[in-house]
Amino acid sequence: MTRIVGITAEYDPFHAGHAYHIEETKRMTGAEGVICVMSGSFVQRGEPAFLDKYARAEAAVRGGADLVLELPPRFAAASAEGFARGAVGLLAACGCVTDLSFGAETDDLVLLQKTAEALSEETLAADAKRFMKEGKSYAAALAAALAVRDPAMAAVIASPNNMLAVEYLKALKTVSGAAGMRPLAVKRIGADYHDEAYLTEGSAAGPVSFPSASSVRKAVRDGRYAGTEDYSLALTPEAMAAPLAAKLRTLVYTGADLTEYEDVSPDLAARILAAVPFTGSFGELCDRVVTRAFTLARVRRAFVHILLEIRKGDSRKLPAYLKILALREGSPAVRAFAEKARLPRITKDADDSAGLAEDSRFAQDLYHQMVFAAHEKVLPDDYRKSPFVLHG
Repeated sequence: MTRIVGITAEYDPFHAGHAYHIEETKRMTGAEGVICVMSGSFVQRGEPAFLDKYARAEAAVRGGADLVLELPPRFAAASAEGFARGAVGLLAACGCVTDLSFGAETDDLVLLQKTAEALSEETLAADAKRFMKEGKSYAAALAAALAVRDPAMAAVIASPNNMLAVEYLKALKTVSGAAGMRPLAVKRIGADYHDEAYLTEGSAAGPVSFPSASSVRKAVRDGRYAGTEDYSLALTPEAMAAPLAAKLRTLVYTGADLTEYEDVSPDLAARILAAVPFTGSFGELCDRVVTRAFTLARVRRAFVHILLEIRKGDSRKLPAYLKILALREGSPAVRAFAEKARLPRITKDADDSAGLAEDSRFAQDLYHQMVFAAHEKVLPDDYRKSPFVLHG
């Protein structure tokens, strides 16, 4: 049987660490191909993607991937659990993925699986609530509840990459068709996920240091990026300020119930409404809403859900389509995908007569309007855009 590995990522932007992950995955598994599921126009940190999804997908294929599929917006902007569930659901629907590879700060798969099992226990949630009553945030309360069981598990969830790894393992057991995939944890090297220091080969961080995506984005914003990639159309979170302000004002005017949106509780809705009408930066709006109970990541994701009309429960529904962004011509992975995919495949949206990818088009249309507002550049829309194909 052809061995095909699935990888989930944002590639925002694609960098040397991502290429290393793909190469190391192939080396460790002997796989004949890699299928990547990648966030589209908006990403999990609650903002528009730094670069257009087709540019990032092309970079991934040039960097070693064989096929790149889009993770629909309702999963791409979800919590770690929703993100992992949607991604694993897409990979299972490919019908040919035998392994799931993910980067983590630890490659101790036994510890990661033990943590995944603990997080699935009903008693853990009850223990976390007791710590929250003591004034801890949800994340701190969860870590405290895990530490009672095993301090090593609490240390695991302190990293966003580890948290996603744990959620992938949970999804492998709960998503239909995913149980046969073998998990593989690839230890991250180089800069930490949140590290904004721009590192290069031969730096003090080690013999080979890979900068994080955060550091690349910051280096570009600060005018310090030394690479050759074209980031002239990059977006910052501030691109969301104007459309979000207009959207929130409209919702208030029409008396809409914000709690219908994913991640918006009654208390969070009240804080958002108290900030409307709003004129200012996206960062300033977030600052008005954030509290210890409502973290910046939670607030930003809630804003994306409101902007994209993502309703409560949407991330619980498994994907309904497979949207191709880029591929390597003649790859065994592409051939296996073509033969075994279990959901409708979408290349150009003009062929999507059933409107399955309408959510992706809506997100991309909004993203392109942000690009035009920031750079006065019109990008081709999803209706006309075809996947990038790497020949030879």
